[in-house]
Amino acid sequence: MFLQTFGTAIVDYNFAASPPPNIVYLAPNIGTFVLADNGTANFVWQKDENIEFYCEKLAYKGIRTISNVKYYECEMLVETQESCKQMIKLLFGCKRASIDDGYRIFYQRPQDEDYHLWAWDAQTFKLHKKANH
Repeated sequence: MFLQTFGTAIVDYNFAASPPPNIVYLAPNIGTFVLADNGTANFVWQKDENIEFYCEKLAYKGIRTISNVKYYECEMLVETQESCKQMIKLLFGCKRASIDDGYRIFYQRPQDEDYHLWAWDAQTFKLHKKANH
């Protein structure tokens, strides 16, 4: 559960619209996420014993503050096995979780009551202004 991941009660859950940070999150064993005007998410997802690869548009929304910790908030539309589209919410840590860990990435599907930790070891890279992503 999201709250238990941090071991604290939510003090605030503020949202502020902002321009995209123009950075890339590289999460080993998961994929890459480009937070920019034309953002993309390229990742693998394990369903039962099958592993599927996705390449989706990533819509940057702004900065979400939860218990004084800032996250970049994004959404992506993903096709499910039933050929339905499902909106997935993502939170990307603005700062490293600790000195030893990387950046955290959380996801929430419509059927989830809370966010799930997806990556704890992501790295970030600045996106070149004229990069083609």
